[in-house]
Amino acid sequence: MTSRVHRRVREVRAALGQLRHPPEFRIPRPLLRPDQAEWAAAVLADAEAAEALARQARTPQGAGTDALLGAAVGIWRALRKLDQGTGALSAADLRQVRRQVHASRQALADDGLEIQEHDGLPFDSGQSLEVLVFQDEPELDREVVLETVRPSVYFRGERIQMGQVIVGRPAPDQHPGI
Repeated sequence: MTSRVHRRVREVRAALGQLRHPPEFRIPRPLLRPDQAEWAAAVLADAEAAEALARQARTPQGAGTDALLGAAVGIWRALRKLDQGTGALSAADLRQVRRQVHASRQALADDGLEIQEHDGLPFDSGQSLEVLVFQDEPELDREVVLETVRPSVYFRGERIQMGQVIVGRPAPDQHPGI
């Protein structure tokens, strides 16, 4: 006999063997054969892995934040360039581009992405900023952020990028005692 016939004979014997017992003691047949159960377990494991990746992409440490971070910094740089000069764009084109970039930035902000620029703000060494350069400025009376090189970016309250800044500080007194 072939293995398929042997398997079928075993299934019939198992079913008949269950009929010897009262219904409350009968063991129900499994819904799936062993090969089907293995396939279902593999599909379930794949689905759980996909769900875990999707959850990870929604967290600040996930891969999805790379795209958000790139968009945030790109928008920030575009706005900065647009605000610095008009270039070859007409005034109407410039207003339209500025409106679109602001709308994009607002859409990201509505989803929990916050871009912090630090220009002109007082600087304290306890702040969570990376200082690229300390620059002596005689007209300053305290440390101030002169320029934001890279903004601080927060996603749903968690920092995903530390800002980089150039800090101006009061020039040391050149002539003490005069």
